[in-house]
Amino acid sequence: MFKVIYIRNADPVFFTELDDRLQNCLRKLGVDVIQVELEELYFEWEAGKISFYNKGELIDFDGVMNWGYMSPKHMQDFNYFIEAAESAGKVTLHSTNAEKILQSKLLQGLRFAKHGVPIPKSMAAFTVNAIKQTVRSNFTQQEKGVVKALDGYGGDGVQLARGQDEIISMASKEVWKNHQSVIQKFIPDSIGRSVRALCMNGQLILACEFSDTGSDFRSNNGYHESLKLVNKMDQFKRYEEVALKAVNAIEQNLTIGGVDILDSEVHGLQVLEVNGWSDLWDSERITGIDTFQKVAESYLARLKRHYHKE
Repeated sequence: MFKVIYIRNADPVFFTELDDRLQNCLRKLGVDVIQVELEELYFEWEAGKISFYNKGELIDFDGVMNWGYMSPKHMQDFNYFIEAAESAGKVTLHSTNAEKILQSKLLQGLRFAKHGVPIPKSMAAFTVNAIKQTVRSNFTQQEKGVVKALDGYGGDGVQLARGQDEIISMASKEVWKNHQSVIQKFIPDSIGRSVRALCMNGQLILACEFSDTGSDFRSNNGYHESLKLVNKMDQFKRYEEVALKAVNAIEQNLTIGGVDILDSEVHGLQVLEVNGWSDLWDSERITGIDTFQKVAESYLARLKRHYHKE
């Protein structure tokens, strides 16, 4: 039996029930799950040895499981902990390398470009002058563009700019705040609509469409009354190749990746990003697939591969 510590999300919001359900799904598979709090964990290291503690007590475990985005400080602490866990030979939900890529839209974009994943043309610059140069080279005066923070969840940090001047202004403000952003071409025939293709362990599990029936250009800016979900399982094969190409660009056999895809009549399928902690509730509700159990099974497969117990 594998022993796994489950780190409850330090910023619960709507993750508490999700954490409980994922733990129960792991237990159904015979995994010994121990729930821990991030604030009560620490680790020590010396030559050839890394030790982990919970509430001051030494703990031993085979893997670490977790779910969901957190505030910046908690996210930093969490990343340090999984780096320590992986260094000690423990199994994390994603490898630390994949985690870094999943938490950055810029790093994802570079991986997509390297592996030929279809994406809207994107650019990054580090000074106001360089921002002006790349924007004026890639956008007409009145052309819309998208300015994205490198991280964020549910559409946070994604802004639609109306013309060169506004693109430059939005991206420059991020520089002034010592933040980096990605500037991206706007796909006008997919406003407020995107497909979520959920992949686990090298397979596409489901496909559904998120759309905003109000005025927001983002398809899933939080969860509100104007959010509409459409089952896309009848078009499963249409999205399979590009979705798997996107997750494999990040890492082969990625435990879970929710691929956001624009289905454009003009540009074809265009990948926006891969979410390492994808929506599970709504995808399950609209398709009838037990997404939580699928996540648990995918993580168990990762444990078995690591410990050669297939």
